[in-house]
Amino acid sequence: MREENVLLRARFDTKLPKYWMLSTLTVLAVTFIGIPFIPVWLVIGWGIHKKQFEKLECELTERTLNIRRGFLFRVEKAIPLDKIQDVSMKEGPILRYLGLSALGIETAGQSVQGGSDAQLTGVVDSPEFRDAILNQRDKVVTAGEVAPSQAPSAPADVELLGEIRDSLSRIEALLVRKHGT
Repeated sequence: MREENVLLRARFDTKLPKYWMLSTLTVLAVTFIGIPFIPVWLVIGWGIHKKQFEKLECELTERTLNIRRGFLFRVEKAIPLDKIQDVSMKEGPILRYLGLSALGIETAGQSVQGGSDAQLTGVVDSPEFRDAILNQRDKVVTAGEVAPSQAPSAPADVELLGEIRDSLSRIEALLVRKHGT
C-alpha cells in the first residue's frame, strides 16, 4: 500500500480468536455435514485463528482506511474516506457474550447490496474508532468542496457562454451556406 501518514491504528481485542472459534463451531454444529468436522476443528482451529489475529491490521490515514488480513490468503484493502457513507456498529449474541462488536464500513458503490464493503470485528474502543473514521472522512469531504471564494466568477461564465454562442452561430452560418437551407 502507499505510504501515508497514519493517524490511528486499530487495536483488536485478544478475545477475537475465541469469537472466530465459537462462530466456526456454531456453523459446524448447525450443519449436518459440518458435525463430523468439529473434532478436527477443535484440534487445528485455535492455531489458525491465532495466526489470523496476528495478521489483522487496520490503519486510518489522512485519506484512506487501510485493512490487511489473512495469513494463507492475504487481503489488503484501501478504502478512500470520501467514499465511506457510514460506519455501523453490530453486535450478535456471541459478540455480546464476549464483550465485542463489529464495525461495518459502507461505501458508495459497494458491491454487496445491503451489506458492508468491509467489516472490522473486535476493535478495542469501537465507538471511538468509528468516530475517528467519520470525523476524518468529514475533513476530507469538506476539504474537497469548492469554497465560494474559489468558485468561478459570474462574468467569466457569461464570457464563456458568449464565446460558445458565437461559435454556434458561425457553425450555423457555415451549414446554411453549404446546404443552402
